Amino acid sequence: MATKIGRLINVGIARETERGTAETTASFWLPKVDFDFNPRADYAVEESGLGVIDGRSDAKVVEKLGEGSFGGIVYDKSFGLLLAACLGTWSSGTAIDESYTHEFTRLNTNTHPSLTIFHDDGNEDEKFALGMLNSLTINCVAKDFVKYSAGFMSKIGVETASTPSYSAENIFLASHVSVKFAATIAALGTASATAVKAFNLTFNKNVEDWMDLGSLDPTDIVNKAFTASGDLEAIYGDSIIRDYMLDGDKKACLITAENTDITIGTATHPKLEITLAPMSFRDWGRATGQDDIVSQTVALDGNFNLSDAKTLSVDLVNTQTSY
Repeated sequence: MATKIGRLINVGIARETERGTAETTASFWLPKVDFDFNPRADYAVEESGLGVIDGRSDAKVVEKLGEGSFGGIVYDKSFGLLLAACLGTWSSGTAIDESYTHEFTRLNTNTHPSLTIFHDDGNEDEKFALGMLNSLTINCVAKDFVKYSAGFMSKIGVETASTPSYSAENIFLASHVSVKFAATIAALGTASATAVKAFNLTFNKNVEDWMDLGSLDPTDIVNKAFTASGDLEAIYGDSIIRDYMLDGDKKACLITAENTDITIGTATHPKLEITLAPMSFRDWGRATGQDDIVSQTVALDGNFNLSDAKTLSVDLVNTQTSY
């Protein structure tokens, strides 16, 4: 086995045709910024008294699984597979101007699509079936790329023979991003952009493994309550955002990342668009360093809206035909 740096670790993903049955090859090999996804073993500890003061005498493995996270830059094609695993259902439509608009919405079941996660580091070449996305965070800070972090739980890995292969994709920069607020989703189309320095948006699916007798592997991994939450930082130029929090004033939100440096067809650009039904504001605060620009932060919580019949939806425009 050879000594290596983290850059040599390869991570791939593929959507499983049948939940829990590993795919043979990865659909996308992901350029990564960080990787902390590992095999895990849970133990039952023998703590019976044996006439001595020693606290334990044995431990046995009772479950094996994979768990952890990885993250990187949001790319216009591969990120769609993470959105599919996150929200559960989507439609891709037909090509318009050589591009496809993939519309992702939250599937109202507890058995969302699963991924096979591939890991090849030169020492271990494994694939982990039943990869259920637990959380997905999208992060954007001025003067940087739009980035993500994805947390997963899966079955334990098995040996495979991968051939990592990366494809060119388009990125999104903070300079491609706009954030809008309005009273309703319908009003977002005519709303003006709000000046924002940074935001985080997290989708949490609260996944849980289910064990039956007779095996060390989870029988299933299911998603439970779905939540969306986030926070943002902006210059403190007025009291509008503070008053949203104080007055309990909910606002719909539209986050758009459109790479206008790249043209698909004649006039289309790679685009990621997140639409959130009216959100609640909380935990507003100011940063007031003596020699610093006064800024403000606020946390946001997504709400399921009966009129819109959703908490959120995501559109992704690229040249990928389907997921």
